Amino acid sequence: MKYDEDLIDELMRLVAADIEIGESADAYRGEQFLAWLAEDLRAGLNAEERVKDELDASAFGRRISAGIAARRAEKKLPRRALRQRPASSVALCSESLLQAAREGCATLLDLSVAAGVGRELWEEPCDEWLELPDDILPSERYLALRVAGDSMSPVLQPRDVILIKLGSQPAIDELVVAHIPEQGYVVKYVSAIKENRIELSSFNHEYDPAAIPRSNHAILGAVLARFHRE
Repeated sequence: MKYDEDLIDELMRLVAADIEIGESADAYRGEQFLAWLAEDLRAGLNAEERVKDELDASAFGRRISAGIAARRAEKKLPRRALRQRPASSVALCSESLLQAAREGCATLLDLSVAAGVGRELWEEPCDEWLELPDDILPSERYLALRVAGDSMSPVLQPRDVILIKLGSQPAIDELVVAHIPEQGYVVKYVSAIKENRIELSSFNHEYDPAAIPRSNHAILGAVLARFHRE
């Protein structure tokens, strides 16, 4: 039996909403619990609605987890108006950070360019800056990236701009920019932190999760704000 995608999405939405308003939301973070919850949910469906023949419980659990993380990200990172300007002078990213900060801005690069395998982000030339909002203090530890692709939809759309706080420690459900071998720099959310690795996932369930070692410096920084054109 082919499962009903709309039914699954509706179940996920209802579960996410219920978890979000609960007093002990942290208890639901574990993927193992979500997989069990998926089994329990589908067991309660009637014969026509039952999806167990083709629905994998752990995959469903990841989709629920991604839905919850996306709802939290939407609330934590309200969309801001994008204000960008030409850089005062064209320079490499590594050289532009401090100069941009002095003028209340952050260096702005295209993530699609920075995503090239083997490309060093700090060696990219920068000719655009993001003007920082008044509630974000200027610092050379910020970097702005223009999003490419739909892996983080619906929270991030192509051409949205994200502001990264460089060097920050990752936390569960937090959006980060990381360097993944064979993919380059990507924006994902932290779905799990294990003893020796960090697991990264997309809000768009069509993209596979990835894992990076905790011991290296693969995390560029955490997403502090998101911007879109008015």
